[in-house]
Amino acid sequence: MVLFIKSLIFSALFFNIALSQLQDFIGSDSCESCHPDQFELWKSSTHGRAGGVPSSNIKAPFDGKKVELNDGWFIPFQQDGHYYFRAQEEGFPEVQYEVSSVVGGGHLYGGGTQAFFSVFPDGSIRLLPFDYHPEKKTWFFETKDLSGWVPASKSLSMRMLTEWPPNRMMGSVPEKQNCQQCHGSQIITAFDRSLGQYKSSFTHLSINCESCHGPGKEHVTLMQFDKKIVKGYAGIQSLKTLSKEESIKVCAQCHALKDMIRPGYLPGMDFDDYFSVKFSMLGGNPYYPDGRVRAFGYQQNHIFSDCYQNGSMTCIDCHNPHSNSYQDINRNVLKGRFDNEQCVSCHVAKKENPPLHTFHESESEGSRCTSCHMSFQQHKAVGDQLMFTRADHTISIPRPQLDQKLGIKNACQQCHDNMTIESLNDYVTQWYGKLKPQHPLESALFSFQKGDATNESFLNLLGSNNDPAPQAFAGISAAFMFEGADFISEKAVNKLKDLANNKDVDIRALSLAFLDAVKGDDPEIEKFIINILSLSGKDQPKVRTRWSLALAYKAENLIKAGKMEQGMIIYKKSIKIWPKNARARKGLGEAYLKMGNINQSINTFGEIVKSNSLDWRGWAGLGRAQSLAGQNALAIEAFIKALEINSHYAEGHFGIGNIFFKENINIRAEGHLMKTIELDPSITDAYIFLAATKIRLGKFKSATKILNQGLILNPDHAIGLMMRRELDVINQ
Repeated sequence: MVLFIKSLIFSALFFNIALSQLQDFIGSDSCESCHPDQFELWKSSTHGRAGGVPSSNIKAPFDGKKVELNDGWFIPFQQDGHYYFRAQEEGFPEVQYEVSSVVGGGHLYGGGTQAFFSVFPDGSIRLLPFDYHPEKKTWFFETKDLSGWVPASKSLSMRMLTEWPPNRMMGSVPEKQNCQQCHGSQIITAFDRSLGQYKSSFTHLSINCESCHGPGKEHVTLMQFDKKIVKGYAGIQSLKTLSKEESIKVCAQCHALKDMIRPGYLPGMDFDDYFSVKFSMLGGNPYYPDGRVRAFGYQQNHIFSDCYQNGSMTCIDCHNPHSNSYQDINRNVLKGRFDNEQCVSCHVAKKENPPLHTFHESESEGSRCTSCHMSFQQHKAVGDQLMFTRADHTISIPRPQLDQKLGIKNACQQCHDNMTIESLNDYVTQWYGKLKPQHPLESALFSFQKGDATNESFLNLLGSNNDPAPQAFAGISAAFMFEGADFISEKAVNKLKDLANNKDVDIRALSLAFLDAVKGDDPEIEKFIINILSLSGKDQPKVRTRWSLALAYKAENLIKAGKMEQGMIIYKKSIKIWPKNARARKGLGEAYLKMGNINQSINTFGEIVKSNSLDWRGWAGLGRAQSLAGQNALAIEAFIKALEINSHYAEGHFGIGNIFFKENINIRAEGHLMKTIELDPSITDAYIFLAATKIRLGKFKSATKILNQGLILNPDHAIGLMMRRELDVINQ
């Protein structure tokens, strides 16, 4: 256990190691001299043109024209070769952001976009809210409600913009909303203790050769001798020799919804050490039971397809990884994305006479394999105002009636939108008879999600080790996160014990987490769990971290549902299996605060900072708990510790400002609360306390202005409304 804990130091050590390993990445230009053909294909590909510093790659009009919104405006403009946004929300100061990075260029079929990043005072590189849709030639915003992506207009409030004020960081940063590492090559974002701020490093913001092939320095060093120093070893892994599972993971680095297990990943490392593609199903499952995208996703749902599960199909069986053009499984170049040779190079029986299978004219759209089996779907989270359609990579069978129940525009409707679902279904039945049945786990999920929560329905969610991994994980996930899963039958226990021996590390870990959550206090189950762990060998860290994170997700859900005691029990189990799980420890500390158990909260946050004295969020949590216990002097010390580590931490300034306000030390309270708002303009209570402080100082006009800003953020803030009434009387 001690060795395991030492191997999982969830701290800056991961970042420092990763940053030092960046020197092994030498950039795509180093590949050109030996691989000129591949280099030229890559250079003009969508990967090669994916992003970079702002230049001629910008498709959006930085023309200095003001774009009006309902309660604000923004102006994209150029000055001395640099690109900027000026913006202002009504009632707030004007701000200006210089564009440091550009991502996307509207390259993608079905709707491509362009986004912009800027460097902030804390060193972070953050996504700006101003996106551009080149095809529609319009600025647009991601919104907080179900509207999705909405074009800029005078009817759109800045309060509805997801990224306003900018908060999402580039790079995989555990403590912040982040874009992970997909929008560039070898992106590592770390908090640099010596600088007291974040630092981002990357090779380039295109997707370079080493994003797939891994670090190239050793390969180039060996190849300068014009021969292989060790027979068969070229200093870099050949992607041609990967299994289908390994090949998919190369693309899943970016083309997948995934949960971070720990930070510090760089291409060439063990992907499963750092990310899980399946764990995204533990939240609001992003997929329908058959794997199709429910709200928003990428191409990772290919792992649900028959072509992958019962065949050998990987991404590069259709996509040339260098040119991003299309090829068949034999690497023959195809005419385009809709060329049937993609499919009939495997399904040869359907090649000679396509209408025998399609029941459409040979050259018609209805005889394209992709029209029926990879139909383009508008992702629901995007809304319907701007096009963002993506091909269905589950390679599904058209099922008009099922799709109607799911609210999906099925493949047949996309051409025959004048026909009823019943008519379309009749044609499908007439032509193909009884369709291939869905996998039993998919059927079980459909039934369970419709409200069938009987014991039998619940049991049917738990598959076997013979089931495909994605469907098996989806079933366990639904059962595990179900609020009624406090007690399970002996049959369910036996199924989970069987699944705990699965070769897939995600399934193994989630099965153990499930057993631990509901039966972990049973001596026989505890003995079984210890035995499974002892057999896990080098996979034990992967199993433990996933197991612990799954329990933390479960605990969070229970606490949100008001089941505080149950949630805290699960948090403790999460910490027991992985003592360095900061997410679980902080969650437990917050839960104690909500329960009013202040002393336990102090102890929990105390353990966090004892384990990692550089955890500024842990110090701030300790400060909040001590403040609630009336230990103001100790609380101030804790907040100061947090700010000594990260002076840009808004919550630290707010905590100290709050205490100074309570102690009537108004000048110092004013300074810290003003700094809070400067660092994070979204903290409503900072405005309310600052306004109250200014009232004490007799600064009534300034107090009114600050208070009004707070009430823009939260118009229903009871104390704020009471203060406004009092100020109205004073200002008369």
